[in-house]
Amino acid sequence: MMGYVINKWLLLLCCVLLVTGCIGRKSPEVTYYSLLTMEQMGEVQPVSSHPEIKLGIGPITIPASLKRSQVATRQHGNQYAFDEFNRWAGVLEKDITNVVGDNLGVLLGVEKVGFFPWMHYFAPSYRVIVDIQRLDGSLDGEAVLGARWAVADAEGKEFLAGDKIVLRQPLQEASYAALVKAESLLVAELSKKIAGEIDGLLKGM
Repeated sequence: MMGYVINKWLLLLCCVLLVTGCIGRKSPEVTYYSLLTMEQMGEVQPVSSHPEIKLGIGPITIPASLKRSQVATRQHGNQYAFDEFNRWAGVLEKDITNVVGDNLGVLLGVEKVGFFPWMHYFAPSYRVIVDIQRLDGSLDGEAVLGARWAVADAEGKEFLAGDKIVLRQPLQEASYAALVKAESLLVAELSKKIAGEIDGLLKGM
């Protein structure tokens, strides 16, 4: 009888320790990211200064596969992984739009930058339209940005410049922070290409 009681208490103690261990175990914390502007990365080298123009940014679109809060990594070919504990702090589409607008404003010395859909009182001199087709990477490799972009007139009816590009940036280390930094550098490179075209259009006038 005594042995039965001891075994019963030992079983109860094991259950208590098991439950306590489960309760005390913390779930991994979620880390939230946003893309970095060129100013935040210290990468600003102005192309020119055009305070007289107004830039309209957008629309900037991304594929449906990236319209999620989780940061995407590409596994093999067309296979993606979305990490539950590494997420975008806001809406990625809007984040890209804001960063491109900020980068172009600094690169071109533009003081008035509006975002699509802009208010009726804002009439842009040039309109920048970007279709992001790919923005991902692998933690043990590189980040990749694929996009079509165009510079148009204020109404978006007359095509003035544009291109289709694929840009790559090696990661400094195997981490999500390094992936987001590399993607920010790619958006900066895209911004430089667009800024160069707009500067050329202005100088050719």
